[in-house]
Amino acid sequence: MGAAGRFFFAAFPLLVGCKRSLYDAGMMRIMILPLVLWFALAAPLLSYGQVEASRTTFASILANVRFYRLSNGVRVILYPRPMAPVFAGFVGLRVGAGDENIGETGISHLLEHMAFKGTPEIGTRDYEKEKTLLQELEILEAERQAQGALSAAQRERWQEVNRQLLSLWDLSGFTREYEKRGAVSLNASTDMELTRYYVNLPRSAFKFWCYMESERLQHPVLRQFYQERDVVLEERRMRYEDDPGGKLYELLLSSAFRVHPYRNPVIGYAFDVSRLTAAQLEQFRRRFYVPSNVVVAVVGDLTPEEDIKIIEVYFGRISGGGAPVRPPVVEPLQEGERRIVLETAAAPQLLIAYHKPNYPHPDDPPLSIMQEILAGGKLSPLYVEIVKKRRLATSLSHDEGPGFAYPNLMIFRFITRQPHSNGEVLQAFDRTISAFKKGPPTAEALEIAKRAIAMQYLSHLDSNLALASELAAAELIYNNWKAPLEWYDKAMAVTADDVERVAKKYLLDARRTVAEIRSQGEP
Repeated sequence: MGAAGRFFFAAFPLLVGCKRSLYDAGMMRIMILPLVLWFALAAPLLSYGQVEASRTTFASILANVRFYRLSNGVRVILYPRPMAPVFAGFVGLRVGAGDENIGETGISHLLEHMAFKGTPEIGTRDYEKEKTLLQELEILEAERQAQGALSAAQRERWQEVNRQLLSLWDLSGFTREYEKRGAVSLNASTDMELTRYYVNLPRSAFKFWCYMESERLQHPVLRQFYQERDVVLEERRMRYEDDPGGKLYELLLSSAFRVHPYRNPVIGYAFDVSRLTAAQLEQFRRRFYVPSNVVVAVVGDLTPEEDIKIIEVYFGRISGGGAPVRPPVVEPLQEGERRIVLETAAAPQLLIAYHKPNYPHPDDPPLSIMQEILAGGKLSPLYVEIVKKRRLATSLSHDEGPGFAYPNLMIFRFITRQPHSNGEVLQAFDRTISAFKKGPPTAEALEIAKRAIAMQYLSHLDSNLALASELAAAELIYNNWKAPLEWYDKAMAVTADDVERVAKKYLLDARRTVAEIRSQGEP
């Protein structure tokens, strides 16, 4: 992934969530957006090295952003773009896997799933009766966990309660209300830091959107919880336990991080997920789904001075306690290389991950430029040496993750070309890195990297939903919705000497974790 994705998946992610495939907040993050307009405008400028053009475009957008804080503390970001009578609505919460403890891993993601099940008014034919039956399910689940299993009589009652609930539920009610109003891209996602709910709608549905989103934040009904829990367990099995690449990435994180929650998968461990209850999710929601932890961002056909009044009516109703307290967890300095070998009948892969600081640390922008120079394109040293020249690997990608609120990892990923081995790839990688650290990159390589990052920034500004995500995520992580432009300015100011300095400082064997898929029986 390129640096533009850091301000949080401005091109929407393949993350753990309601209706998409997942890989965690890690390796596979950017989906391609419609780029025609921006490439047509920006490519000629950038091809002549006029990187400042992208900065000017981004700055002009941010200059028209309107920021508000509602009476209850909810933050609101509005950007009017009246090119068509549509808008993108985005609701973000500063909660994810990084806020979870062992015993409750996966709870943020499961709660996001449940937020599509409706409210007391939407999704049920008799909420009062449903509420009583749902409470009975919780009692039975508590007995199951205490006893280890339900008795025959309890199992029969469990089944009967679920039969009655099924007759009361209108499980597609929430999404059907959106579809009736022309919703596009209705979805949600969860990663290490954030939970997101987003959609594109006609302008005429603005008040409807405010109502629906505020309702599901404060009054979600956790109907069909235990069935959905089983869905998540199956999702985990498919994406991690039966997917060698997903399993390798999970092993990489659990080895690279020894104490920080970044070591845990967003989808959670099966042992934890299988024991989560609806009562636990409600407690978790009350802790994190509070006004000070919410940012609402809307981009499109808006009149900010009028629309903020509507937003206040609905989102201003959200109540809750103060901001969640996050005890500081500092990952100890890694003092030696760590190795992970996954032996399985799958094509060989190699992941190499180095610890690095996160923004706003001053070394973060130079590190992103360095990664782009090293692995960002077909002229990069790693690609030329390992993929093109020596043909040791079929592909190379790079990424930063698994989150951005805390010191994280820069990750290089190779798919090894058979009959070559991961060991051969690693040797070639180390030789290339060693040569790279002997001096600063050329002015041309530095310019190409900056140009690529500038293009990434421009490419996602065309999407209302991407821009809303970008602004809201920066506000949630940094309490500063202008952070993307500030990071961009720092990245464009990086010098060749900066790149050489961070390469020597962070590309150290003692600070890295190497994980590989190796065929069973291979030495």
